[in-house]
Amino acid sequence: MFISTEEEQISLEVVSQLCSNPESLDGFPKSTPPLAVYMDVNVVPEHEKEALQRTIMNLEGDIEELRSELRSLDEKRREALNKILDLKGSIRVFCRIRPFQSTDLRRTREPISAGSDKIVVRSAGIRKEYDFDKVFTQETSQEDVFVEVEPIIRSALDGHNVCILAYGQTGTGKTFTMEGTNDQLGIVPRALEELFRQASQDSSASFNFSMSMLEVYMGSLKDLLAPKPAARAYETFSKCNLNIQTDPSGAVEIEKLTDVPVSDFNQANRWYTRGKRARSTSWTNVNESSSRSHCLTRITIGRSWGPAKGKTEVSKLWMVDLGGSERLLKTGATGQTLEEGKAINLSLSALGDVIAALKRKLRHIPYRNSKLTQILRDSLGDGSKALMLVHISPCEEDVGETTCSLNFAKRVRAIVSNRELPEELQNLREKRMSELHEEMREAEEKCQKVRNKLQKAEFLLHENNKLFSTTYRVLEHPEEMPVTHIEDLKEVTATPRTVDKAVRKNISCSLPRFMTSTVASRQRRSAADVEINGSARISRSGPRSSIQFTGSQSLSYSDAHFKVILRNSNMKSRLGEQKNLLTESSDCNGLESRSSSIPQYKKGTSSYLNLRVTKPHHRRRMSNLI
Repeated sequence: MFISTEEEQISLEVVSQLCSNPESLDGFPKSTPPLAVYMDVNVVPEHEKEALQRTIMNLEGDIEELRSELRSLDEKRREALNKILDLKGSIRVFCRIRPFQSTDLRRTREPISAGSDKIVVRSAGIRKEYDFDKVFTQETSQEDVFVEVEPIIRSALDGHNVCILAYGQTGTGKTFTMEGTNDQLGIVPRALEELFRQASQDSSASFNFSMSMLEVYMGSLKDLLAPKPAARAYETFSKCNLNIQTDPSGAVEIEKLTDVPVSDFNQANRWYTRGKRARSTSWTNVNESSSRSHCLTRITIGRSWGPAKGKTEVSKLWMVDLGGSERLLKTGATGQTLEEGKAINLSLSALGDVIAALKRKLRHIPYRNSKLTQILRDSLGDGSKALMLVHISPCEEDVGETTCSLNFAKRVRAIVSNRELPEELQNLREKRMSELHEEMREAEEKCQKVRNKLQKAEFLLHENNKLFSTTYRVLEHPEEMPVTHIEDLKEVTATPRTVDKAVRKNISCSLPRFMTSTVASRQRRSAADVEINGSARISRSGPRSSIQFTGSQSLSYSDAHFKVILRNSNMKSRLGEQKNLLTESSDCNGLESRSSSIPQYKKGTSSYLNLRVTKPHHRRRMSNLI
């Protein structure tokens, strides 16, 4: 593989001995050394140019092959993950037990006991057992919960619609599981961070994300990310009531719902915090700030892949914090709070009916019984993945509510537990899942290796394109040359006299005002420069016509005829300056002779005038030395 690391530069070397010889005229010695201009303009042999082009073409081909291989490996990983989730169940139910709080009455005998996948409730001499896909005990951290949730979030990036729901009575930790705190982040902020992290690592596709939040409050929909209205809230609540639309393909869209594009985790987290603050809460006997509605957070994921990112698909990730499921008798609610509780329980009952019908694969699914199930229709049906986390309290006084929540979870699961399957089928299922996990692990390892190779190849391609651009395109297309290179070429083609004049002008501009030349001296000097430039122009018109050089050659002013012309022109300019000085001195002498005839009482004035005349003369001579 050919990569050139040489950095060619345009260089200018001028060998001169200005003012080093006292016998020289105008800074040039009598025996003028050759004035050489060396121009190295990135000259590379033609065979190296062709080799560089072949290298670039080979790198482009390698990059395309690596991207194709990465897409193939990613497809294998997606298929393995999808099969694993199907074996586990497209609708999975977890249970989380809330830890004891300082306000809880601890009893010596706890009514709840938990295993890895089952809950046992003992109350009034009755023992009930409930099976789950996973049980989180009181010691389980937020991170441990998210480890089990993470695969289904990855499925959303793979193009599947996903729904995560937190269910339970008020005060059992639903909001803590979904939102968390600053020190212990919940599922929603962790999911947002994981989405952006995985999307940044997946070079086989490009992603774009948008975010929406809404509230289902007493059968009405409210946009939580809508701009705050100028009028009062009760006057504009009806304007926040949104409509649900379903297209012929079954995709659900909410009309006029605010959909905010988000590009990173920090931006998404700010919008999520804003939406949480707009949620409806109220005081009850169970919780001081009970959520009186269902809060739904939607992340819309756009994925593009394939040749030139021509294929696109859109998936949705719903994260739902459901309202409290407690019985109305326990809350002691009245009036508006009572109506809110009734609406919450009706929608939760409809949700249970829908999930149970889906698990039993019934022909009719009662989506239209609730606004909540209408919204989640395309994220609960075929091809989607759903996860419900049922939250319960460990306290004995909450056994009634705990039993209701566990019965709801049992109805939602609506499947024969793995424990009741024949041993042979259980072994086959476990073996198949272990094989799929191994396939997914190998695919992920190969994907990482291919990503590393792809990153190196893209870096090499960038460096070779940069080298080719700076080496050849500047010479073939001068109009595309950067400004810095153009300025360098201007300095190379400029004559030493022009550069010297520019330097002299800059130096004179930096001198104090009393040392600068006057108008009269500049006029006399310009007349001499015109004569010198004319002579130099005549001298250049002869020899320069016969001088030709390329970027790799050098230009030398060593011709004898050219030396004579330069020496003569310098002599003329020197004699012209001496003549001007003699004329000025004679003028000054005439002025002094005339001053002798002035009366005695005017001699003070005449000396003053004489001083005024000599000062410009000295200023003029000092400016000529610069």
